[in-house]
Amino acid sequence: MIRAQTLLKVVDNSGAKLVKCIKVKKKGGKMCGNIGDVVLVAVQTLRPRYGRRVRLKMNKSEVHLGVIVQTRRLYRNKAGLGQSFGSNSVALITRQSKPLGTRISAVLPSRLRALKWTKLAAMAKRII
Repeated sequence: MIRAQTLLKVVDNSGAKLVKCIKVKKKGGKMCGNIGDVVLVAVQTLRPRYGRRVRLKMNKSEVHLGVIVQTRRLYRNKAGLGQSFGSNSVALITRQSKPLGTRISAVLPSRLRALKWTKLAAMAKRII
């Protein structure tokens, strides 16, 4: 359950470390977002740059789109099995729904693959 003003951890290597949710998109008046929903986020903190050759794809306080990939709230699937994660996390995407980063350093739920986010699922190190 992600609402406006929620701080989210970024799990890809796009350059951001922590973002703040501004709005949950395309929910038809509902205020909360769950796994697989698109949110509008503002960058709060950046990852440290290691050397001058590293070029960041973003700056602080920029606005980007992101997909919610992990939530702390327990989600039950149709079989009745529950799934929750340790933090609220997001993967950043472009306006054309393509990932900004090239790697995802987190475990993603298999539900993302069914929700048209197969590119994100393919970049993850593990899917449960």
